[in-house]
Formats: sequence, C-alpha cells, structure tokens
Amino acid sequence: MSMIPINYLYGGFALWLLIITILLIKTLLHYSRLTANISKKDLISSLNHLISISERNSKDIEIQSDKLNKEINENKKHLQKLGFKRYNPFTDTGGDQSFTAAFLNDLGDGIMISSLHSRENTRLYAKKVDGGKVNTQTLSSEEQEVIKQALK
Repeated sequence: MSMIPINYLYGGFALWLLIITILLIKTLLHYSRLTANISKKDLISSLNHLISISERNSKDIEIQSDKLNKEINENKKHLQKLGFKRYNPFTDTGGDQSFTAAFLNDLGDGIMISSLHSRENTRLYAKKVDGGKVNTQTLSSEEQEVIKQALK
C-alpha cells in the first residue's frame, strides 16, 4: 500500500484552507453590504430594511407610472397632426396660391384654416374640427383631403 507523502497532505490542507478563507471573506463582504445602513447588524433587521426599501420603491414606481399615464393622456390633447395642401380653386388665377391647413390633436380635434386666393382678394376661413369632422359647415374636396391627411 502506497502512502501519500506528508508534504502533499500539508499542501492539500493549505489549498483547502485557502479556499475556505476566500469563501468566508466573500460571505463576510456580502453580509457587511447587507447590513451597511442598519444600526442593528443582524439578519432580521437587514431583511426588514430591504423589505421597506422594496415597498418604497414599489410605491415610487406606482406614482411615476400614474404620472406617466397622466402625461400621455394630456399629450393627446396637444396639436400634433398636420395636414396641408396647396391648390388653385379658380380658373382665372395662375399657380397654387390657395391652401388649406389642418392642425389636429390625437383625438382629431383642432382647427382648419383655408386661404382662397383670387385676382381681386384673398379670403381666409377657419373651421372647428371635432373628432376629425366639421359638423357646422360643408367641406370642399381639398378640405376633406387635408383632414384625412392629418388623421393618418
């Protein structure tokens, strides 16, 4: 029966001691990070502290989520869609001097401005748009096209 030389046995114990020491240091460092902001340095206090931080974070996330949803809903009311077309409604003028522009929010509400240019004068018309429609006046084909363009 062959015997392991004593030097190999001491070397094995030294390696084992080194591994155990490294694991102990890592565990102590982790434990000190867990108990860093706590006056009472026990595991139950550390866990209670982590739970309270987690609850605060959850409340903060919920508050920020509510604020974000409110901002998203408010943003739908801002003018953000544009439709524009230049055209010539009269045969006696040259060039596309007339135009129609629609400025709408995400819900399709806003205004439409039409400028009709002729040789004698220029007329401006403003119409209120509700839900992508003008209910009080009839629309020209160009005005209908501009609203459709803005709603895309």
